[in-house]
Amino acid sequence: MSTPPGSHRLKVQLLGSPHIERDGVAVKLETRKSIALLAYLAVTRQVHSRESVAALLWPDHDRERSHANTRRVLWALNSGLGKDH
Repeated sequence: MSTPPGSHRLKVQLLGSPHIERDGVAVKLETRKSIALLAYLAVTRQVHSRESVAALLWPDHDRERSHANTRRVLWALNSGLGKDH
């Protein structure tokens, strides 16, 4: 299957140790939460609000802290996957 110009192929393997590739190149994500978020988004195939992601990943933190953590995880995903994913 070919990839349209300007788009990228993302491969996420979740059985065993998580393995992520972008355009055939292994991607290293720096945090377990960023891997967890990518897995959640890949499995659900839905758009999720930052609010719902924060509540899912940090249910025991207050709103301000969970939102700050969510920003860091999203930054880690953007850094690991590249900005134009």
